[in-house]
Parts: sequence; C-alpha cells; structure tokens
Amino acid sequence: MPENIPARLSLVVGRLNRQLAAAPGGLSHGLLMAVATVAKQGPLRLAELAQIEQVSAPSMTRTIAELETRGLVSRGVDPDDGRAFQIEATPAGVDAILRARAARAAVITQLLGYLDPEDIASIDAALPALERLLGSA
Repeated sequence: MPENIPARLSLVVGRLNRQLAAAPGGLSHGLLMAVATVAKQGPLRLAELAQIEQVSAPSMTRTIAELETRGLVSRGVDPDDGRAFQIEATPAGVDAILRARAARAAVITQLLGYLDPEDIASIDAALPALERLLGSA
C-alpha cells in the first residue's frame, strides 16, 4: 500500500465532513449520529448509546437533552430496571434524520457535478471497499 493513502484519505474525509456538516438540516453531526443510532438500534440506555457513539456519558447526556428539547427523542422507563430510562426516537426524530440525510446527499450531488464521468465511476468503484472498511470498524 502506498504510504500516502492514509494521509490523503484522512484529508479528503475531513474536508468532506466539514462540507456535510454545513449542509442544511438543522442537526450537527453529533446530534444526527445520536438520533440515527437510537432510531436504528433503540430503545437504548444512555450508557449504551454513549458506548456505541464512543463519547463520554456526560457528553451523551448533553446530546440527549438537546435532542429531547427538540422533540427528536423521548425517554421511557427501562422495563428491566425501573430506576433507569431508555431513549427512543420520536416520529419527528426519524423525519429529522431523513431531512438531514437528504440535505447531505444534495451536497454530495452538487460536488459530484464538478467531476467528469470517469471520476464518478472511480468513486463508485471505491465505495464497496470503503463500505467494507467501515463495516469492519
């Protein structure tokens, strides 16, 4: 493997993330990832969600408070432990995920519009390897 691939990939992913973070949709990357994880894997305890998202429990507490204030998640009693709670995505949360993903896809569509068909085909050919890479992480 050429040794410049990790550095180049890191730079490209970082730049792309900044452009996607600026996409309209009203959710920061952290908020979107948290509500999307809850929608896909929930209901979850806060500690489980923090572990999945690889953030501290206090950080996740702030994230969930923000999502709850926006009406995107709700808390319910944990059926296994009445002292604890579980977090679930609300219908508004699912809708917010779809809107944010559409906004980010529109950014990618616009960026791809600057490339020629051969470059787009190269990106398309690289996607399965990137998907496998992220599936193994």
